[in-house]
Parts: sequence; C-alpha cells; structure tokens
Amino acid sequence: MTIKKHKKNMASPVSEYEVIMVQGIVIPTDWDEKGNIIDIAVSTFDEDVYHIENDERGRQLMSLIREEVEIKGTIKHKDGLKKIKVDMYISKKREESELKFPHIA
Repeated sequence: MTIKKHKKNMASPVSEYEVIMVQGIVIPTDWDEKGNIIDIAVSTFDEDVYHIENDERGRQLMSLIREEVEIKGTIKHKDGLKKIKVDMYISKKREESELKFPHIA
C-alpha cells in the first residue's frame, strides 16, 4: 500500500489528506428504506475499511459489490472514518480488468 501525506488549509476541518492505493472487497455500508444500496466501502485484507466518496467515480464501484478491486485515490480522515475519493480503479475479477479513468468533458 502506498501513502503520500499532504497538508490542507489549516482552517479546514480535515487538516490532512493522503494519496493512497488500496486493495480489497467492495462492500455495502448503507441502504435506503427500500433496501437499495446507497453507500459502499472497500474492506481490505488487513481488516481496514475505506468508505467510498459518493461521486460519479465512486458510484461506478456500486456495480462491483463483493468483487476485489484496487483503488488509487485521495483519502480524508474525519470523525474516525477513512473516506476515499476514487481517482482510478481496477476490477481484479472481471476479464476486462483495465484501468478506469474518468471521462473528460
């Protein structure tokens, strides 16, 4: 696992963020009243949990529930949780496992 630490603005409630690569299984962490998954995380093999930012790239991982992935992203530490904003990911299970990059508009 690779980690690079950076300092953010000291006035920010989150004073540090890290560029990180993690490998693990995509798991659901929250559901709506109809039972639909609304939040996910990656559970790593060293029993760490990284909650996935609910943005466009993060939502792409919802189709990979219970699959092994490798993620590169920026992690924030806030309120005892680790939340990762996904920059890119690789699905380890799917045959078409290739680096997924964001679409540039």
